[in-house]
This record gives sequence, C-alpha cells and structure tokens, in this order.
Amino acid sequence: MNKIRIIFVIIFVFAACAGYSQVTVAPVSLHMSDVNKNGYLLIRNNSLTSTWEVNVEMKFGYPVSDSTGNINIYFPETVNASDPSAVEWINFFPRKFMLKPQEEQTVRVVAKPPKGLKEGEYWGRPIISSQAVSTEDTTENPQIGVGLSVKFQTVIALNYRKGKSSTSINILSFDAVYENDKIIISADMKREGNSAYIGNLIAKVYNSSNDLVSETEQEFAVYYSLLKKVYFDVPGIKKGNYTIELELNTDRKEQSGTIIKGNTVNKRIQISVN
Repeated sequence: MNKIRIIFVIIFVFAACAGYSQVTVAPVSLHMSDVNKNGYLLIRNNSLTSTWEVNVEMKFGYPVSDSTGNINIYFPETVNASDPSAVEWINFFPRKFMLKPQEEQTVRVVAKPPKGLKEGEYWGRPIISSQAVSTEDTTENPQIGVGLSVKFQTVIALNYRKGKSSTSINILSFDAVYENDKIIISADMKREGNSAYIGNLIAKVYNSSNDLVSETEQEFAVYYSLLKKVYFDVPGIKKGNYTIELELNTDRKEQSGTIIKGNTVNKRIQISVN
C-alpha cells in the first residue's frame, strides 16, 4: 500500500511578519527600471537543525482594502492586457533550491521587458514558499507517514519603471472618531499618475492647548485606491476638543531602490471627546 499522504498547511507570511518562518527574505521590496534591470534577493535558513526547501514564483497583485479598512494583497484570477503586470518577463535564478541549516542563497532577479512597452510602472508580487524537509526514516515501516507539514509563503513587492514615472495622492475623505478609549482616523485615498504612491503616513493628536498627545508614523502604499485606518490608544484622555493632523509624503528611503517622489498632503480636522 502507498504511504499515507502528508497533510499540508499553507501560511501566508507578508513582509512585515516574515519572522514566523525559519526562512527569511531580504529585501522586502524591489524597485527596478530600464536603468537597473537586475536585482537580488537574499534568502536565508535560520534553523539550526532543519533543511528547508524553497521555491520562488511571482503573481500579479496589489494592496486593497475593504469597507472597514482591513488591507490585504489582492491577486486577480485573470490578468487583463490593461493590467500593469510584470509577471511574464521577470525571471528568478535559481527558482528552486534547498537550504541547509544556517545556509543562505542569493537569488538573481532579471527583467526582460518586451519591446514597445508603454511608459509607466509595472507590478508583481514575488512569493517565496518554504517548508522543512522531513528527515523521518520510514524504510522499515512505509505505512508511517501521517504528519503535518507547514508551508510558509513570504510575499514581497516588485515594481518596474519604464520611461517617465509619476505619482501623486489625493485624500477623498478624512475623518476621525473617539470610541472605547481609542481615536480612530479614516483616510480614503486615491492615487494619480502612472505609478504607485509609496511613502509615509504621519498622524498626530493635539489637545486644545496645542500639546502633542500622541503620534504615529507608518509606511503605506496606494496602487489604485485605499481606505486607511489609524488607531490611537488613549485611555484616560480628558474631555475636550482635539486636533488631528495627517501628513502623507514620499520621503521614505529603501535599500532596494529609489522611491518615486510625489506630492505631500497635509490635512487637519477637529473632534470632541465627551
């Protein structure tokens, strides 16, 4: 009789949470262009005892949000000719390999865009799948094979720029509420231009005396449109009027390439805590 099939559990690990897997990937984003058609990924097995099998592929996808502001990577089932996909002409060398404990592998990323490609930015999401290789010896009893194999998938970003690339951001709506010891900011944003808006979101809360109560800085990216929510924990906040200040900018720096410079947006609104 055949050995019983191993059960697989797939866990998607996005770049911000990549530490859950023994296999780590750097950088978490790649920015390529006509000037720089080559990139590199460093994939490392941090395990002290296990060998891991690694596979690299790429799909067309981008971040989207639902009505509550939850953000996920959307992978459309069908990619249309109008979609700015780079998937068909981005190659990885090697795509499949084994990593022994504490071993690392450099993966070369090569772009071969087709002739006549229109100006703009093209996207893809490299997916690095990894799973530990079983070392169980079942030669004496081939029926022993039921187990749990966890497959991790780390998803990073890849952007390729052809010719002139431009981006800007518009805030379609901006509001804030106070609920259950939290100030919740909502910003509905839309990108303009032919490239994603990749940058920083800086939010601050001031009291009526213009004293800074709380602040946060987060990285974000708008490929088409995005509803972004920011939560401030403010237990024990005093009653009164507060000013919420929001700034969006493209001053972010990344080791894997240059961020396209866009406009900076500043907005201020007031809320009352009763």
